[in-house]
Amino acid sequence: MKKAVYFLTLGLLLGFSSCSSDDEVFSNESSVSSGNNTSKTAKVAVTDPSIGTTTTLNLTSSLLSSGTTTTGGKYWENIYVSNTNLTVDIFKFSHTATSDGYNYWDGFIVSNVNDITNYGAAGAGGSNNWVAHQWGTMAGSGFGTSTTVTPGTPGTAGDPYIVAYWSSYLDPKTPEGTTFNEANFSNWIKIGNTGLYEVKGLKINIHPWPYYGCLYGDGFARAFTSGDHFELLIYGVNASGVISSPITHSLANYSGSSLVMPTGWINVNTSNLASLGDVQYLIFQLASTDSDPTYGINTAAYFCLDKLSVQRVE
Repeated sequence: MKKAVYFLTLGLLLGFSSCSSDDEVFSNESSVSSGNNTSKTAKVAVTDPSIGTTTTLNLTSSLLSSGTTTTGGKYWENIYVSNTNLTVDIFKFSHTATSDGYNYWDGFIVSNVNDITNYGAAGAGGSNNWVAHQWGTMAGSGFGTSTTVTPGTPGTAGDPYIVAYWSSYLDPKTPEGTTFNEANFSNWIKIGNTGLYEVKGLKINIHPWPYYGCLYGDGFARAFTSGDHFELLIYGVNASGVISSPITHSLANYSGSSLVMPTGWINVNTSNLASLGDVQYLIFQLASTDSDPTYGINTAAYFCLDKLSVQRVE
């Protein structure tokens, strides 16, 4: 709750709303095929491809044709619209939002913002300026952008990518072995409709807010010192709705005398992805050594992803 109160003072005004979907994990939705690279509202299901088919997330500029313009590009126009989900190809991304008296969102959005400026300053304005600039990725654009695009140059947006914000107060801690329900988790991706999938690939990038927060502090999070780490936890959900043990992907690690934070798109280890088993959902959480035992993570709870690739197995 401390985190939410903090953002209230910044003007983001986080609300304690539940996820927009209260469906059980295996409830039946109307069978409507989604067109590739278009955003859909909640309650829309996709059609599973045939068994053996591999599908890779393909984000195109059409997703942002009506996007909100900001420094360095655009972000999804539905970011503060309740009861919407971003659906691309066979992937449905969780998203919670409100604009009823204040703006709040969590889950996933799409962006092409090419801005890697440090908008925070420890002791000199803190994180206030990040609220209007929470749409970037340290790679500068999505994976596969032409090398002629310079990351961080305002007005030269590249390929779209996914930005995620995790509401740590919402999720149950250490959920492995429990039964999944969409309404209980901030950040999940549903894959297909009723099929089972093996995850073949995923690219992850650190978001500018936690990057600079780990490096310098941001008025709320402290700068990292030796022994600190910030990581992404990824869980799978099987056909019975049971959540797997997580795999861990490092976003920042201060080992010995150096802080390691890759700024390019990094592949999640393929053998780790395979260990998730055959899944219908993926769940994402974050962990940081800069955390309060009662109120949770202090490091800004953002990450970015691209090129999720899955193969239907059943």
